[in-house]
Amino acid sequence: MSGDDRMDRDDSGPATSSTSTTGLSLGRADSQQLLVLPLMSYTAVTTDREMATSFVRQLLQAASKMIPTREWSTQDLRDILGFVLEGGVDPVPMLEGRYLRKRLKEQLARAERYSEPFSLMFVSLSENADAIHHQGLVDLLMERLRRSDMVFLYRRRVAIILPHTNEKAAEGLIARIRTLAAATIPAEVVIETLVRTYPSGDFAHPAEVLDWAEDQLR
Repeated sequence: MSGDDRMDRDDSGPATSSTSTTGLSLGRADSQQLLVLPLMSYTAVTTDREMATSFVRQLLQAASKMIPTREWSTQDLRDILGFVLEGGVDPVPMLEGRYLRKRLKEQLARAERYSEPFSLMFVSLSENADAIHHQGLVDLLMERLRRSDMVFLYRRRVAIILPHTNEKAAEGLIARIRTLAAATIPAEVVIETLVRTYPSGDFAHPAEVLDWAEDQLR
């Protein structure tokens, strides 16, 4: 029986949670091994939740090998697939400030359930900034953020929910924003930023995150 016959039969048969022990080796031309991926059945991956979860984990591991400087998440895979299939990435959602509490509650529930960190950032300009400066700041943020991020406009302050973003990554984003803003916003206009990450030692309970966010909007 040929290898093709075995693969065809595997896909047409019932779903199974077993994987091949031989696997598929991905490596450089010099045969230095990077990652060993188990062989899986397409039918099993598309019908068995455990197999599907394992498949996604393997994709995330492969992505981490190729770009080790990033902490990969399933949302990153969605963004890449969206870019390939749709020919571009949808714009970052920009919402009115009154929706912040609702979306923040949803993010807190997700963090509690899946132990996934997220960061909440507030960005504003000093009182001597005009409407052009504020619009420039919003445009800059929209260009630098991911599709999974959420931007909320509240008067002249901007709140940003950053899913799958730990404290270190959030601080790196702030540094990039300040560097880019320096090229378009006058030096006399001060950029003020506040960021907190959950879960972290800053908050003992999810409700404290909501209270902190509301304090920043007063």
